[in-house]
Amino acid sequence: MTQQSITDQVSGTTVPGRLRTVLAEVSATGVDGLTEVELLEVVALLEMTKGAAAAAQARATARFVEERDTRVAEMAAAEEISRREASLRRRATRSEVALARRCSPGQADRHVGAARALVHELPGTMAALTAGEISEWRATIVVRETACLSPEHRREADRRLAGGLRDLGDRALAAAAHRACVDLDQESVVERRRRAAASRHVSVRPAPDGMAWLSILGPLVDVVGAHVALRAAEQARHVATGDPQADAAAAADPRGRGAWMADTALELLSGRAPGQPQPVEIGLVMREGVLLPGGRSGAGAGAGGADDEVEVPGHGALAGDLAREHVLRLLDAGDDRDGETALWLRRLWTAPAGRDLVAVDSRQRIFAGRLRRLIELRDATCRVPWCDAPVREVDHVRPVARGGETSASNGMGVCQRHNLDKEAPGWRAEVISTGLDPGGGSHEVRLTTPAAGDVRCLAPPLLGLGRRERRPVVGQPSALEARLLALLDAA
Repeated sequence: MTQQSITDQVSGTTVPGRLRTVLAEVSATGVDGLTEVELLEVVALLEMTKGAAAAAQARATARFVEERDTRVAEMAAAEEISRREASLRRRATRSEVALARRCSPGQADRHVGAARALVHELPGTMAALTAGEISEWRATIVVRETACLSPEHRREADRRLAGGLRDLGDRALAAAAHRACVDLDQESVVERRRRAAASRHVSVRPAPDGMAWLSILGPLVDVVGAHVALRAAEQARHVATGDPQADAAAAADPRGRGAWMADTALELLSGRAPGQPQPVEIGLVMREGVLLPGGRSGAGAGAGGADDEVEVPGHGALAGDLAREHVLRLLDAGDDRDGETALWLRRLWTAPAGRDLVAVDSRQRIFAGRLRRLIELRDATCRVPWCDAPVREVDHVRPVARGGETSASNGMGVCQRHNLDKEAPGWRAEVISTGLDPGGGSHEVRLTTPAAGDVRCLAPPLLGLGRRERRPVVGQPSALEARLLALLDAA
């Protein structure tokens, strides 16, 4: 037993209790009336406090995971559990860390790895973090850059970095750590790069103003080569070809270099001809009045008004004008292809306030077809808080084996990892609100874990958070609204 734990027992306090006191004191700290020197000192001290807190968090994380893993290993050695169940329990342990840190499971895996490295293999970096002399991010740089080394080589690299750990910039620190790795074990660096090449992938994430980032992680030479080829093609469009029509079209093209390169790259990747719409389904969730602005009634009516609420499920909001432009492009493209249908309309029923998607029951055992699509639209991303991963599985909250029905009220969209985690021992899920209860409300599931306790999993509003609250609109639909409903029924 440490001296600190003895002091805690004598004083009748616990470590969590003391930390709550510190948190309350920091939260109540005011800065009014301080001089410029004192304000800057507060900034510096709080930065050091964050570093020291990160070190304590790393120690607690490492201890929690190691104790759990040891207990699971003992059960597996005694053949009390299978190897598959042992793997499931270890993964679920890290998912509990994610809930405690309020981050995604993937981030939690990295936090756990960093915590164990700092506690056991990087004593100098851990000491600097504990003293508040470096930030958690700078400690993470050292962990990341030395991950390919053996524990012995990692301690040596840690010793070599001690001189510049507190003073070097982030890029210089990463470069110094990389040099130490190359000097200590070149083979591990080469092997790390081979593994990195195997992890190449493509990802997409939303950006402001209705845009999105398409990222390609690949070998440096290949990615740079593709970019150089794209730039060369852009420069070539300014060179006269001798064809009057082609040269006139190129001269009339108003796009700048960046816009032309982006359009060309997306066309090549999707296999489209210039101007051809995407041959994939993209959901646009909107009120009927957004499609035909003249059919709206009440405040905010009119093109571009406050009621132009459009959501791309899983990606975010889109302005009503942009949604109408997209629909018109699809209709024009359909006319160009001799009337081929390029647009589908599907009506979604919501609660009276228009906030929550209303579910329908199914007799199916698995979630498929329209029922699955409904839940994917309702949940948008994994329902477990702080995860944000795409919905990969639609599963029963209450298992079928325990009488759970295959319905939207008993279904929940989750990522593949959380779908497995909730089957681990000690994990339970229970529907608290179906979304159809009297008085309304969102679909809510309570997730309970062995150590993190209860977590609320709320379905987001159909059109996303951040919009103003709506009141139910009572009254007869206008003639144009009635016509639109008839068109939707016919579709």
